[in-house]
Amino acid sequence: MEEIVTAEEAARYLKVHPKTLQRWCREGKIPALRLGNRYRLRLSDLRPADASAVDAPVSADRSAPAPAPAGGRRARIIAVANQKGGVGKTTTAQALGAALADRGDRVLLVDLDPQASLTASLGLRPDELEQTIATLIARFLDGDEPMDPAAVIVPLDDRLALVPSNIHLSAAEVTLPNQVRREYVLGEILAPIVDAYDWIFIDCPPSLSLLTINALTCADSCLVPVVPEPLVTVGVGLLFQTVARVRRTRLNPGLSVAGVILTKVDARPTLTRGVIDDLRATLGGRVPILGEVRGSIRVQEASASGIPLTRYRPAADVARAYREIAEALDAACRSG
Repeated sequence: MEEIVTAEEAARYLKVHPKTLQRWCREGKIPALRLGNRYRLRLSDLRPADASAVDAPVSADRSAPAPAPAGGRRARIIAVANQKGGVGKTTTAQALGAALADRGDRVLLVDLDPQASLTASLGLRPDELEQTIATLIARFLDGDEPMDPAAVIVPLDDRLALVPSNIHLSAAEVTLPNQVRREYVLGEILAPIVDAYDWIFIDCPPSLSLLTINALTCADSCLVPVVPEPLVTVGVGLLFQTVARVRRTRLNPGLSVAGVILTKVDARPTLTRGVIDDLRATLGGRVPILGEVRGSIRVQEASASGIPLTRYRPAADVARAYREIAEALDAACRSG
């Protein structure tokens, strides 16, 4: 049977931006079947000769992705999400990202929170930044030629980079609901660069807003940091319902929950252990608990210094815990 691919898959195959490929489809330069506002293409129509027949060579398209990392595999995209604030989403994203970068992987952190905590925790001043994730979204929604995401990326070292945020991202929460395919905006923006990294971690806002839905729609899986306190299972249940809805409505049928991370754990009170036991029973083995991270002043110190937690005090218990979680996440993703 003839293999049929989506426009996004075809764009990755031809190494062009999805909007460029959609324009070629509209202009009839590549044969395509239109289903509503989406295109499907035959893989046999995507030969190099087809790319040379269009108005610009692939190598000259400034939206083409950067070279793929060693091994040639697409980045694993992880959304770090929980609608409750103060549970350690930002710390988890930057600590795991830095730990995996220290292991030799290429990692991109994406700050998708208007509060820009991830950006600030890595030593940048959000209010002084002219180019952020908000810039990419605004350009995309304006209908202009998509902006190259590389123009916004801030390299932190040769293995770790950041797409920063600031308060201007709040405007996207107002404009996104009125857009066609509004849930796919982040995925289309990141599409040109997914082959340039091994991991992309998205730090989501503390809500189940359309920004979080965008992150879940483009992610392979999500991580859920939770603080073991009473009623934690209620909040986790709401997030799991959202994940299930994203799968059920086919926004992202392959979305999975990579695991839960217990943060700010105080193992002394009996109540804490009881909450953790209740959470394990609720998860029922369907979702793994990847690790426990004790509460530590090192988290605040690292954030104030602008250095990733696992590099601030590498020997600290909290840094060691996140490195172990990074190893568990890497192993789970490879086996999955």
